[in-house]
Amino acid sequence: MSGEEGYARSAVYVGRFQPPHRAHLGTVLGALEAFPRVLVLLGSANLARSVRNPFTAEERAGMFRAALREAGVERGRVLLRPLADRFNADAWAADVREAAREVLGDPAPALVGFEKDASTAYLRWFPGWERLLTPSVPGLNATDLRATFLTGRPLPEGVPEPVRAFLARFALTPAFKRLQVEWEAVEAARASLPPGAGLHEERWLYVRGEQVWLHTRTGPIGRGLWELPGRVLPPGERPEYPADVVIDHPARALVAPTTAHVYLRPVPDFLPARPVTLAQALVRPRRFHEDHHVLIWRWVGGHLRGDG
Repeated sequence: MSGEEGYARSAVYVGRFQPPHRAHLGTVLGALEAFPRVLVLLGSANLARSVRNPFTAEERAGMFRAALREAGVERGRVLLRPLADRFNADAWAADVREAAREVLGDPAPALVGFEKDASTAYLRWFPGWERLLTPSVPGLNATDLRATFLTGRPLPEGVPEPVRAFLARFALTPAFKRLQVEWEAVEAARASLPPGAGLHEERWLYVRGEQVWLHTRTGPIGRGLWELPGRVLPPGERPEYPADVVIDHPARALVAPTTAHVYLRPVPDFLPARPVTLAQALVRPRRFHEDHHVLIWRWVGGHLRGDG
C-alpha cells in the first residue's frame, strides 16, 4: 500500500481500449467511487494501425474523454496517457510504474481491471499495489466490437454514444477502407492454417553506419508499412540455420502466433531491401509493421550501437 494514510491514493487502469466501450467506462466510474483520480494508460500507442489496433492513442483518448463527459465525470479526475508496447513484461511493467510516479505522484496506486484471459496477467505483475478487480460485462468485448465494426455490421448497445459518433465518422475515412481490406486478408490467412498452428519467420536486422535496411510491405496486411526484410515460413517449417535472436511473444503477429528468428547480418540478395536513415526509423514507430520497430530499438540500442 502507499500514501500518507497507508493506502493507495489513486488508481491506474491499463488497456488498449480498441475501441472504448461501456465496460471500460463502467470500470473507470467504479474506480472513481473509491479514488479521487484514475490514470488510464492507452496501450499499444507505438503500433501502426491494424485490425488489432485500428485507432491511435489520441483517437482513443478523445473517445474516452467524450464518453466521460457524457457520464458527468469532473474534468481532471481521469488522466489519459499513451503507453508503448515493449513485448517484454519487465520493461512494460517498469513503464507503468514510472507513469504512476510521474503523472500521479503515487509509487503504489491501486491497479484496476478484470481478469478475462492471459492478456490481463499483468494484474499480477505489480506486487505491493492494491488491486481493485471489477466484473466483466458478458457478451461485450473490444475484440468482438472490432469484428462488428470492420465488417460493417450494426454496433451493439454497449457502445457509448460519443464513441458511436466517432466510429461513424471514422468509417468514412480511407484508413477504414484499408483496414476492411486487411481484415479480410487476415481472416483468409488464418483460415488457411491448420487449427492452432503457430508460424516461424526469418528476419534480417542489418545496420551499417547510420542506416538500417528495411522493406516496404505491398500486400493487403500492413500495406505501405516498413518491416525488417524477411519471410514467413510455411506452416510446420522452421529456419535451417540458428538465429542471433529469437522473439516469440504471443501477441507480436497479426495472423497467428509467430516466432521471429532474427539474423544480425547483411540481408541476402534474394530479399528486397533498401537503406533508411537509422535516426529516421527510430523516431517513427507507427510507420512499422507489427513489432518490427521494437525489434530495431531493442537490438540496435542494446547490442549494435550503430556499429553494424
